[in-house]
Amino acid sequence: MGHEFTSLVLALLQAGGYPPKVSAETLEQIRSLDAELEFETYISLSCHNCPDVVQALNLLAVVNPRIRSTMIDGALFQAEVADRKVMAVPMVLLNGQPFAQGRLTLEEILAKVD
Repeated sequence: MGHEFTSLVLALLQAGGYPPKVSAETLEQIRSLDAELEFETYISLSCHNCPDVVQALNLLAVVNPRIRSTMIDGALFQAEVADRKVMAVPMVLLNGQPFAQGRLTLEEILAKVD
């Protein structure tokens, strides 16, 4: 029931048509991403930076059907954390490869993938 519960509720609202609080230009940039992108984000329920990263990636997935985002609670999957050498959260993998670690904004994500 940590911060990530809010991320789940927001993702459900957005998937149901609730408009995100981003500019029309940003939404168009997300829609125009022409690649299959699969994000995996390792989080901790006590992390204060994790919700922003998870919510940004969820928005990408809601707006563009070619993008998927999975949040993974590192405390529940400790073997995965060890195998993937997750040292701090949030840690984001893109298509199975390290993408980013720590605080990350929607704009920074878009700059890296677009």
